[in-house]
Amino acid sequence: MCLILPSRVVAVKADEVEVEVELNDGQRALVSAALKPDLAVGDYVLVDRGLVVETIDADEAQAILTMYREIGDLLEAEDAVA
Repeated sequence: MCLILPSRVVAVKADEVEVEVELNDGQRALVSAALKPDLAVGDYVLVDRGLVVETIDADEAQAILTMYREIGDLLEAEDAVA
């Protein structure tokens, strides 16, 4: 299963084809911005398989992260019952 993770752009490379993003847990990765070449530091994006696929606002990023956390909590609770 793949999750499309919200990330924040922390650096734009000189060629503007790649950006460095930071995940919610602090991990960083270099990803392709080929589909979204006009990104700027501070933008929130959705990354799938090393490619920025969409730009989102900060509230939407937080809502997605909250949803993933709630799903994880439900799965843990289900495992505890089983």
